[in-house]
Amino acid sequence: MTARRSGLSFERAPSWHTMIRMSTHGRSLADKPDIGLPVASLADTAQSNAALSDAGQPVALESLAYRYGRTYDSYLGIDADRQQFWSASGEGAIAYVQRGRYLHVSGGLLAADEHKETLLAELLAFAHGRNCQVTFYNITDNDLPLFARHHFQITKWGEEAVLDLQGCTFGGKPFEWVRRQSNFCERRGLVFSEAVRSRMSDEAWRDLLAELIVLVPASLARKPQAVEIRFLEGRFDPDRLGRKRLFLARDESGLLEGFLLCNPAQAGQSWVFETYRQRPGGIRGTITFLMHRALEALQAEGVSEVSLCLIPGLHCRQPRSGDSRLVRWAMTLGSRVSLVFDTAGLYQFKTRFRPRFESRYLCAYPRATLGSLASFVQVLGVLDLAPRKLPGLIRSKLRRQRNGPPPAPLDQRPRTS
Repeated sequence: MTARRSGLSFERAPSWHTMIRMSTHGRSLADKPDIGLPVASLADTAQSNAALSDAGQPVALESLAYRYGRTYDSYLGIDADRQQFWSASGEGAIAYVQRGRYLHVSGGLLAADEHKETLLAELLAFAHGRNCQVTFYNITDNDLPLFARHHFQITKWGEEAVLDLQGCTFGGKPFEWVRRQSNFCERRGLVFSEAVRSRMSDEAWRDLLAELIVLVPASLARKPQAVEIRFLEGRFDPDRLGRKRLFLARDESGLLEGFLLCNPAQAGQSWVFETYRQRPGGIRGTITFLMHRALEALQAEGVSEVSLCLIPGLHCRQPRSGDSRLVRWAMTLGSRVSLVFDTAGLYQFKTRFRPRFESRYLCAYPRATLGSLASFVQVLGVLDLAPRKLPGLIRSKLRRQRNGPPPAPLDQRPRTS
């Protein structure tokens, strides 16, 4: 990865698969999240993980993403596949992936409000000088006027599910399903804990990584893709945990049943339930159990809200002045092709936690084109399909359709729970 700031560069770290095979005399994985301990406080975790490892992580960008990140994908800017663009003053940055002449930006403008205008203007000058088109994803309503002033084409492309923790009791009928799933897991002996690397020995950390290797690719068995979706979804990379928090669920024998990786935003007042995996054939409801217990832990620390990430295509059919019909058509089509990406399933699961929804926008300069959309699909890898899995997934989908009516289109779903 290369940072466009005073010639700085960051070396690519060894893969974490390699790191777990290294002896205790090998390179240290210090300052990363522990295992089997009670849930740590927010202050403890921030202190133990704030000093990023020696693996070459872009510390300055991480600090901006932690402090100014406002959407679920802001902290993904520290991922290894990102390039960086910095304002001349060094007061702001963006993280992007480039494919040919297309710059794809996730996480928004990582800067204080008073520096965003300059950052965006300098980025456009940079792109113009290289004949590049720029697309931002997941821009909030608050930042739309800024993008409109700079003549971006603005199109709604989904909604982010956000759960307000202040005053939430997780009681009553609205949370009945969540409690039932969570209580079932407790009766089966599941134990909730947080892994904090600074409290672990090197050997214990390597043992945990070896367990996680089994769970990380587990979700691919139920998806048609050959690889995990990139760019807008995070990956578990212990070389780049930063201030992320890792929650675990183990059964009575100590077997790891699942994990939940949370990304920080808004200086730790908001957290994102970004990556979660469950052991294939494991205890039913493990992910719900993990999320419920993590929500209670974060609420006890005074965290104000938790994001459950984006639901693409949710309430996107209504046009807005000057938007892209092409993007709206693509999002509507994508939300209906559940075999490739199950947006209806995401909606059904996330609404169990009774979130509110905030609109998110795709902002393209000068406009969205077939070329920019094709480039974006390539960056995501959503069409990198595994043909051998398709027949089984199609049969499973047909069985579900025979057992009940098809889900309503996303545009017919309620905006709030």
